[in-house]
Amino acid sequence: MKMMKKSRLSALSRWTLMLLLLSGLLPLPDGVTTAEAAARTRPRVGLVLGGGGARGLSHVGVLKVLEELRVPIDCIAGTSMGSIIGGLYASGMTPEKMDETLSKIDWPQVFTDGPPRADLPFRTKQEQRVLLTNKGVGIKDGKVQLPLGLLQGQNLSLMLEELTLPAADVRDFDDLKVPYRAVATDLATGKAVVLDSGELSRAMRASMSIPSALVPVEMDGKLLADGGMADNVPVDVARNLCKPDVIIAVDVGAPLVPTEDLTSVLSITEQLTGFLTVRNSEVQLATLGPRDILIRPDLKDISSIDFEKFAAAVTVGYAAAKAQLAPLSRLSLTPAAFEAFLAARPDLPEKNHPVIDFIRIENETRLSDQVIEQQIGLKPGDHLDPEQLNRDLNVIYGMGDFQEVGYSLVRENGKTGLVVETRKKYIGDNNLNFGLFLGANLKGDSMFNISAAYTMSQINSLGAEWRTFLQLGNDSAFLTDFYQPLDADQQYFIDPYLSYKQYNLTLESDSQELITGFRVREVQLGLDAGRNLGHWGRVVMGLYYNGGNNGRRLGIPSPYEGDFNNSGFSLRLEADTLDSTNFPTKGYMGTVRLRGATTLLGADSDYQTLLVEGHKPWTWGKSTLIPRLYLGGTLSGDPGPEDLFLLGGFLNLSGYQLGDITGQNVAFGELIYMYRLDNASSAFAIPLYAGGSLEIGTVWESLDRVETDAIIPAGSLFLGADTPLGPAYLGAGLSKDSHASLYLMLGKFF
Repeated sequence: MKMMKKSRLSALSRWTLMLLLLSGLLPLPDGVTTAEAAARTRPRVGLVLGGGGARGLSHVGVLKVLEELRVPIDCIAGTSMGSIIGGLYASGMTPEKMDETLSKIDWPQVFTDGPPRADLPFRTKQEQRVLLTNKGVGIKDGKVQLPLGLLQGQNLSLMLEELTLPAADVRDFDDLKVPYRAVATDLATGKAVVLDSGELSRAMRASMSIPSALVPVEMDGKLLADGGMADNVPVDVARNLCKPDVIIAVDVGAPLVPTEDLTSVLSITEQLTGFLTVRNSEVQLATLGPRDILIRPDLKDISSIDFEKFAAAVTVGYAAAKAQLAPLSRLSLTPAAFEAFLAARPDLPEKNHPVIDFIRIENETRLSDQVIEQQIGLKPGDHLDPEQLNRDLNVIYGMGDFQEVGYSLVRENGKTGLVVETRKKYIGDNNLNFGLFLGANLKGDSMFNISAAYTMSQINSLGAEWRTFLQLGNDSAFLTDFYQPLDADQQYFIDPYLSYKQYNLTLESDSQELITGFRVREVQLGLDAGRNLGHWGRVVMGLYYNGGNNGRRLGIPSPYEGDFNNSGFSLRLEADTLDSTNFPTKGYMGTVRLRGATTLLGADSDYQTLLVEGHKPWTWGKSTLIPRLYLGGTLSGDPGPEDLFLLGGFLNLSGYQLGDITGQNVAFGELIYMYRLDNASSAFAIPLYAGGSLEIGTVWESLDRVETDAIIPAGSLFLGADTPLGPAYLGAGLSKDSHASLYLMLGKFF
């Protein structure tokens, strides 16, 4: 009892002395500042911010209360999202600025890789119309190499680099405004790794590398993943960092799920992951003493992936800190003392947009430094514009197989330099993608195609690419082409190719009573040359040999049976700024193509055809309306069936199968309506749509004689999902004369 009384008197004396000193009633010793006097008498405070994904956004609300109460923070230790919020605070970002900045972030875009689709190279957009998925698997040293995570974390890294620009020159985390540590997990040992130096943004990124979701970060020969697996509430790290008298620990981890809620494979998998974080958190929280303060925000309605609930999370964190008002108030400083405490922190710029004196490329890939530098709009002598730089670096990322494209600022010989870093893709330069198509109609006809594409990227310093595509099924195809840019800014290119195709084609007589069915076998060898028009389009001209055989498989004899040669030329103008290949909501796409067979190149006869097509989505709320137009005509001559225009298939007179309707001239229009069923603002949602179409089209043989009675109305209903593997559709179509089809597809339709 006497010991306790003495301790209380001692504490009272310290507080009394501090108040007298700070109020000026007692003079300060020579050379001692107000901040130093406060530091000698007040308890040291260590802040611990735990991991929990989006739940960790509630840390911003906690920091708001600490600033309102003028609680001095002497050091910060954070894990996962706690490392990000803690790192931003340690670099000088106020809670108010944090609230304003993070509320504007497009979280779905942050948790994707690369630029918006409109900023991708046109070649990449073209590939997306053929390949099932953009991910694929790598082929490295002759072996299949799977990625280390679903996401590379490119956009997350760029966001963190921009947010931590005020601390870009800091390499020792003790030199931040608040001494700081981030906690990650060594994947080889499962042990916690405390990050105390290096690039602040990279330390934060390593601490939040959610296993399987985000690729781990390699640092000092270690693969580092989310620190929550080893030390989710790093109380021990804060104790070692600044030897605090008081720990303020904020635990935002999700609790274990009760038995009645373990109802699926997903819930059980989530539970297994929870074991790691909950158990190590309990160990750390058990070390808290009577003076320490534990804050547990009530986040029952916010999951670890609910980043769109940022405002709600901040509100919950604020309320949880307010609930600890009494113990927190005991740590409060006077306004003058708190201002002195803040002023004594290391000086870091509020913004860091310096003039860039030089640019250096640190490049691990085969692509030349000049190609990379051509994509960067920033030049020596310009002020750093982080938003534009992020866009430029994302454009570079979209050009090829990069693991990551990032940057750092350096000071050398009194000059500020921008170092652009490109890391080679872990799974290798070559990748393998797959596709699948299934379709059937109510007459018993069915379609099945399976495809694969093997791409060899960055074959030389200009970024040449060799792609081979194989499809087996009702429509079989083999295509190999070698895309070679001709200059460093990637404007001009050549593209030699070889293809072989087999497909079914149906011809009807004028009375539509007699039909002939062909199996077309076609070989084409050609050379395209063109110019990319920024990222929005390109102009291409080509010469080709095209020959093959029309083999009759059913119906009446036809003069078109047998061998054919329609070698010739093509001219194309293509544009594509759609935000999505599969379910577009903005942008546009269009094609104008002139194709001609000429006897000068060995064709059987001379003829020319012209095709114009395009569509543009219009979106309001969750609804999207997509008008689409497809027009084709024979300008001269008489093309064979292999060069006729085709209708039929999903969203192309949906009751028919592809190739059921053919003609020398075609007119087709439709309106597609889509309604998004899921939460579009969710960072990890799989887009799910319900929709339908109204379609009308016809074919005819002569431009001067259009048969209006041959116009075919059609429509469809469908459910679609933009899955990680590719777009999936379940649909049904109905056309004139009760033509009906059912569709189950994993592939493309636009």
